Amino acid sequence: MSTLTDRYIAEVVRRLPDSTSDDISAEIAATIDDMVAAELDRHGDGAAAPDPDSIERAVLGRLGDPAALARRYSGARHYLIGPEVYPAWLRVLRWLMPIVGALAALTSAIVYVVTAPQAELGGLIGEVVSGVVSALLWAFAAWTLLVVIVERTTPEGGRNPFTTSTAWDPSELDHPRVRPDTRIDAIVSLNLLALLAAVPFVPSTFLYIGHLNGGETVVNPDIPTVWLAGYLALIGALALVQIRRLARPGRSRRRLALEVVTDVVFGAFLTVLVLTQESVIHPDLVSAGGDELPAAAIRWSVVATVWVIVIWDQVETLRAHRRDTAAAR
Repeated sequence: MSTLTDRYIAEVVRRLPDSTSDDISAEIAATIDDMVAAELDRHGDGAAAPDPDSIERAVLGRLGDPAALARRYSGARHYLIGPEVYPAWLRVLRWLMPIVGALAALTSAIVYVVTAPQAELGGLIGEVVSGVVSALLWAFAAWTLLVVIVERTTPEGGRNPFTTSTAWDPSELDHPRVRPDTRIDAIVSLNLLALLAAVPFVPSTFLYIGHLNGGETVVNPDIPTVWLAGYLALIGALALVQIRRLARPGRSRRRLALEVVTDVVFGAFLTVLVLTQESVIHPDLVSAGGDELPAAAIRWSVVATVWVIVIWDQVETLRAHRRDTAAAR
């Protein structure tokens, strides 16, 4: 074995655990010897036969970078988001980020209006931008970390909830298989609905403004119980739609219509609630920011945010339905 081959093998095995380095070193050496011998036999014993050193360099060139060969031997996952889960990670992120951004903008605006001694447009914009950027970073990090943890804890070759590719069979061209990504969408939607269900019970201390209303809830506790019951009932209905998607994944026109109708009904309910109640925010918080202007600004900001989220959700739902319908043709 030449010095060049020795150096190549040394570059490979130094990146591998000591317990496997001897076996892999012997395997690579045997592979190189076989490849060199095959090249020499192919050129024959004629006078024009190439120099063995040149053949050796050509063989090592075909084997490639020692670091890349070591990665193949180690079997380690040298990536953050793998190709099997990347489509699900990206799809949820594209749907989640605008919703988180809209909610963060609304929350930041409300906190600024109720806490600033004298609200100004520049201060409002700065507070909203800061809140949105922070929320988007947290949402991106949390979702990415969740996907990474699930993928890393899944045994090599195994399947996890975010895997969208499966073993393919030509018979699927006649009967396309149901896309598993609808389950991922359902799981994320159920988590968001759980957070929405908790909104009426979130204390003001959670937003660091508990000193303004004694730590009571952010939402006005004097809102009639029938409105709160209706709010929770509609969230329950939306959750049932997602549970059905989780149990029976796939898309159809009937399911699409059901999702659109329930989302629009929920948006209309929230709009009527906000516009008919004197204040959906705790009165002490609203009065802390001034008189009628903060209450009106908060009211219409909530309505605008609700419909931004509803419309964006419908856009993504329709886009996914068209994509799946096209794939099934």
